[in-house]
Amino acid sequence: MFKDNNKLYNYLPNNVFLTRIGQLDIPFDRTWKRIGVNLSGGADSALLMYLLCKIIIDNKLDTKIDVITYQRCWETRPWQGHISRKVYMWFLNNFAGIISKRHTAYIPPELEHGVIGPIVNGRSGDQIIVGSFNRFAAWEHKFDAIFNATSMNFDDGRSDRMKNRDKEATAGNLLDVWTPNKGVDTIFVLPFKFVKKDWIVAQYHIQKITDLYNLTRSCEGDINHHDIVKAACNSFKDYTEGMYIPTCGQCWWCEERAWAEARVQKTITEILNEL
Repeated sequence: MFKDNNKLYNYLPNNVFLTRIGQLDIPFDRTWKRIGVNLSGGADSALLMYLLCKIIIDNKLDTKIDVITYQRCWETRPWQGHISRKVYMWFLNNFAGIISKRHTAYIPPELEHGVIGPIVNGRSGDQIIVGSFNRFAAWEHKFDAIFNATSMNFDDGRSDRMKNRDKEATAGNLLDVWTPNKGVDTIFVLPFKFVKKDWIVAQYHIQKITDLYNLTRSCEGDINHHDIVKAACNSFKDYTEGMYIPTCGQCWWCEERAWAEARVQKTITEILNEL
């Protein structure tokens, strides 16, 4: 399933080991003492965080994890901050000995991909901010590595997808998934770079953590553009934590999640048949 992806790790340093989970290799360095993980409140980043906690425990490593969360769309999707905190608290409650601080950064709504699209080399404003802040956080907090759960597009053909996520592992190289940054002495790791959402959703079932999955939210439906959302919360001033906000069912992220959920049993079978 991930032969081309896993081959990218053939030339890692000797102190880095690989953990194979559901046919996917995830790299980790035994010497790391403190790492950062981008945790958004979505399914991709929450699963990656869980797998990293599991790797640390299974290998009896003395590694702590700091969470990096980006506060975004505060006026049109004010619930996002609350959801990301709930996901963080789930990890704090389940992995108290591993989880450390939570750092937040702000992304202006005007620079979101959905507002202005790609602006520099196929990257949107929010992607540029995430990359830049990760590098700053790596230097400021002396992280040995920062993990990002960016995943690959599913085959939908929609024009509003992030096209820089279309790349296949066959066209990839080690720097796509493991990027040393000598300027800040930090490794940037993207183990889901060539992984689609169906594998990610299937892992929640295989790992028996669907309670965590149900806390996550991928929908980018907002107050300004989706009637079903606006009917539930007319303004950011009306939102209170815990208020039920229906998903829009129209955005790219809703379509991707529905596609993955419809394939759960098939994907689980494919994963287990390769074990």
